[in-house]
Amino acid sequence: MINTASIKPVFADEVLQISIDATLSLLRLTWQQHPNSTDYRRGYQQAIQLALDSNTKYWLTDSRQVLYLPISDQHWMYTQMFPLLERSQLLKFAIVMHPETFMTTDKAPMTNNVAQPLSLKKPLNMDLFLDHPSALAWLVGEAKTR
Repeated sequence: MINTASIKPVFADEVLQISIDATLSLLRLTWQQHPNSTDYRRGYQQAIQLALDSNTKYWLTDSRQVLYLPISDQHWMYTQMFPLLERSQLLKFAIVMHPETFMTTDKAPMTNNVAQPLSLKKPLNMDLFLDHPSALAWLVGEAKTR
């Protein structure tokens, strides 16, 4: 079982919530509702800066409230935001998605090793999930999530 006492809320508004679990070295970005493009980009910019500042090793985004994501925002993430993570201590990045969003997401940059198509110096170990427990187990291991 995860010790919720170690989870520290860092930012929250009606659109998103960002918290850090210091025990697991885990950043959590949770979309509270479907974001517009401006909020989506703002949220990821805030979370990436926090990941850089806090040296977290794992990142979990809960995007189940994001019902669709325009290709322009997907590609913005791959080309503008992921390169910033090269300076981070991040080891793994997981996104939990709504099943329909999963079907419409451009997975090519991930399946081709995110580092290669974007010319990143260090690989980004990233995966997509349909449920929170599977994502968390993949991120930090079965033993730490019990």
